[in-house]
Amino acid sequence: MIATDTAALLELVWAAPLAALTVTIAWALVILGTTKAADARREGHAGQATLHLGVAAIGAALFTAAVVFGLIVMTSKG
Repeated sequence: MIATDTAALLELVWAAPLAALTVTIAWALVILGTTKAADARREGHAGQATLHLGVAAIGAALFTAAVVFGLIVMTSKG
């Protein structure tokens, strides 16, 4: 008979989609922020370009944190 850890499976049911959504949104913020910043800079709107680069930086920080957290969780022995 095979033992199944149902608690771990139920945790996976909500944790995996949340992780995928977080990484996807974070990377989308990076792409959106950098492209909007380039457009604003090209049109001579330095203030808007700076704000968009801030959005890109927040997205990059969130993306990096999510990846590092995922690696820590995967390599931890629990």
